[in-house]
Amino acid sequence: MIVIYKILNSDVMNKASLIIAASLLASRVLGVLREMILAKIAGVNEQKNALDLAFMIPDILNHLIGTGFLSIVFISLFTTHLLKQNEDEGWRSFSNIFNVLGLLFLALAVPAFIFMRELILLLTAAPPSEEILTLATHFGRIILPAQLFFFAGSFLIAAQQARKQFFIPALTGIIYNASIVGFGWIFKDSGVVGFAYGVPVGAFIGFFVLQIIGSYRGGVKYVGSFKPTDTELIKTIKLLLPMVLGAGSMFALEFVIRSFGSMFGSTGISSLNYSYRLMYTLVAVFGFSVGVAKYPDMVRMFKENQLNELNEKVWGELAKIFAILVPAICALTAVSLPAVRILFERGLFTQESSIIVNNLLLFYLPVSIGLCFQALLIRAFYSMERMWLPTIINTLTFAASLFLYAPVAKSIGIYSVPVVSFICSFVQLIILLAFWGNKGWKPHLKDFIVAVVALVVFAPLGYYCAKYFYNWLLNADLFYLLVYSAGFSFLFFVLPIILQSLLGSKSSSYIIFLIKKKIIRR
Repeated sequence: MIVIYKILNSDVMNKASLIIAASLLASRVLGVLREMILAKIAGVNEQKNALDLAFMIPDILNHLIGTGFLSIVFISLFTTHLLKQNEDEGWRSFSNIFNVLGLLFLALAVPAFIFMRELILLLTAAPPSEEILTLATHFGRIILPAQLFFFAGSFLIAAQQARKQFFIPALTGIIYNASIVGFGWIFKDSGVVGFAYGVPVGAFIGFFVLQIIGSYRGGVKYVGSFKPTDTELIKTIKLLLPMVLGAGSMFALEFVIRSFGSMFGSTGISSLNYSYRLMYTLVAVFGFSVGVAKYPDMVRMFKENQLNELNEKVWGELAKIFAILVPAICALTAVSLPAVRILFERGLFTQESSIIVNNLLLFYLPVSIGLCFQALLIRAFYSMERMWLPTIINTLTFAASLFLYAPVAKSIGIYSVPVVSFICSFVQLIILLAFWGNKGWKPHLKDFIVAVVALVVFAPLGYYCAKYFYNWLLNADLFYLLVYSAGFSFLFFVLPIILQSLLGSKSSSYIIFLIKKKIIRR
């Protein structure tokens, strides 16, 4: 973790990337703490399954209204107004889009609240038990109002990011997860219901109240405009439409867990969710943070017709992401079992639960490569207002993969979920890269090859080290697990970076230089 911090706290990422990466890392730490408390209170039982399942309908509603994509579209539109030195018109458009889409959101939210139970049954591959279904319906109705605050907050965050103000928007995940952790712990004697109540409270504070403060301080202007026929509103809907109709990678993988996890008994969803959350920490820190921070610059490059610079930037950032991600994967491969035991094995989360989550995590780790690359690459397409292309590619690939889960599950059971997800994510990535083109990749080709070599060398070594110590790790006390994890994670993080540098990777050499610089300064 110290090594990762030094890398993040360097010029590998600019100030914006650093703010976002640091906040995402803090948010993920809180997210892991949330899962730790959940593991102690509920383990992988019916209540935990129901809580995971309860997020399905709220997340789908969020996706249908395009909440996660509003910042992407608005930044592009607002940048056009800034370049034309017409900021007031940008705020008028911002207010009108917010008002009209907000009314549409309410029109969808009310029926979703009423028919929560029926919708959950409709979208699960295998009907959950009556106990899980009843609890999921109850928790889902508690969670659903949070989407209103996510919706409003997404506009306020986009308005701040369009002006390159990242600090207050970066606090959303920290506040949100802190609320869930706090309510979960306070009401731990009542099961997992406290975690459900923490969702709307955290959304209200982090995504609404805090962002109103940030928007006011950042000069965001709101006016009472309501024009459903406004040209910029229509353009926004046209840009949102392909993303709303499509299936983004994160949305698709979480949908698969909740929909197909019920095929593997009362513990399937929660076991998959624990391992997926650990894997996605890598995606958030090394992929998503860079994609979000670089997006305004990519939009500006496209608007100013700097296409060669845009291509060079995309390939350069992909090379840096890969150079850092490979050591992280190798380190987590070596310490996956002790990490799971340290984080989760207490209370109702048993040794048997640790084994299954550890095995699932090892299957999930390769998925992080495809997701990290897509986090930046898809935003590169969006910066050029090519919304349909990545949407069609990802959606068709995801739709085709749905037919694989059940047949593959007959052979390898629950492991079919990460295996098919890996195949799907890499097919999506290869097709996206093919459509993006090869301009700007040649200066970075060696860095990609060297990173693959480091991955091929050290990931298997990490796996065999963990396998060699497996029985000992399965029964070791907490102190020895901590010592093993600290030593082997450091070893398997540093050695791949050194190997990449020795083989001529500019990205890794630069990382080493920056770490040395930081150490000398301190």
